[in-house]
Amino acid sequence: MLISIFIGTILGMIIFFTGMIMITHSTTALSGQKLKRIVAFLTTHPVFGIFVGIIVTGLTQSSSGTSVLVVSLVNSGVMNLYQATGVIMGANIGTTITGQLVTFNIFEMIPPILMLGILLFYLNMNPLTKHIGKFFIGFSFLFFGMKIMSYFLTPLKDLMHFKSFMLSIEQQQFKGIVLGAITTALIQSSSTGIALVQGLASKGLINIYQAIPILMGQNIGTCTTSLFSSIAADKNGKRAAFIHLLFNIIGVFIFYPFIGIFSNFILHFTPLNAVKQIANAHSFFNIINALILFPFIPFLVFLSKKIIR
Repeated sequence: MLISIFIGTILGMIIFFTGMIMITHSTTALSGQKLKRIVAFLTTHPVFGIFVGIIVTGLTQSSSGTSVLVVSLVNSGVMNLYQATGVIMGANIGTTITGQLVTFNIFEMIPPILMLGILLFYLNMNPLTKHIGKFFIGFSFLFFGMKIMSYFLTPLKDLMHFKSFMLSIEQQQFKGIVLGAITTALIQSSSTGIALVQGLASKGLINIYQAIPILMGQNIGTCTTSLFSSIAADKNGKRAAFIHLLFNIIGVFIFYPFIGIFSNFILHFTPLNAVKQIANAHSFFNIINALILFPFIPFLVFLSKKIIR
């Protein structure tokens, strides 16, 4: 049983992740170099940077992709660290859109969307329709991957070890944070990690009190992509990646003492839908974190310069 759960879950994650990659590639191809110029032009103030980060990440379905883009723009001198911090904050909010998308009950519409995507992609009338077709295919894969993960995770409810481990997270939240950070660092995608948690929630295998520490850890784990991309960058590129990590770690420290209160709030805000609870918790966590830390952007930049000389 464990082997079938593992293989099926990995298959669902691969399909979900493939969908994200296809969406990212199609939207990036449609915008090309214009995306970099638009991001650099519109982020003259950190407030604008947050909105740009939300929009770009919402379109590409990848906060990791946005953070790598930011590191490259800072490294090339097109964007300064103040601009970069705003975009990073926005990217953290934008990545929650994926979790919100999969909460909508539109699976019946996915087969025709997939067929339309395949038709547009293979007819290859022009580059525009081909990339739109690729976007539709990727969008469909998000939902198929989620369904497959949910299906294969169901037998976990009969495993006592899994139940006891989930209960232990409710009492030892730090364990959940570490679990979320490690798994997201390994799969290099917080959106896929969130989808996995939503799959568990859809089958009643995890509650909001157990899920929130894992979500918080996933926010830290997703920083590994930008950290890896900054290895070949200059000091400012490394500073941008470090700000991304610092922002998420500070957010977790701020929320950690209030996990129980935050969990109760989410439970009362969305009482009947466990999958929606996960999505809302992810969204609220990142929005509140951005609001709290926005006034401290100069401090985050200063700290990054002190640590990375």
